[in-house]
Amino acid sequence: MNYTIPYDYVLRFLYPVRPQIKKMLGCYGLFANKKLLMLLRERENQPEFNGVFVATQPQFFDALQNEIHTSNMIFDIDGAAHTWIFLSEDLEDFEDKIKKTCEMIKTGDERIGKFTVL
Repeated sequence: MNYTIPYDYVLRFLYPVRPQIKKMLGCYGLFANKKLLMLLRERENQPEFNGVFVATQPQFFDALQNEIHTSNMIFDIDGAAHTWIFLSEDLEDFEDKIKKTCEMIKTGDERIGKFTVL
């Protein structure tokens, strides 16, 4: 299924990785190699939560947050604590942080993503 996703430049930043896109939780999930990598959210309701949520594992959360972005907002989207790093679309360097995250994904950084069943 084809979707028009928010922040579509994420797909260009990820190339040659071609993630599967799945609409979920009012967002768009990007999956590759059986891992949920990111959620992209841009909605009119609760715009303070618009942006990109980067999936990780609790053991990688602190180090990855220090490397990508430290946010005061902690999200427990799927019931697991310390597994989502939020990049707000209001950040001055929003696009740069997404680009860095995509580069990390392309180099196989194991800290990004959560194994899941599609």
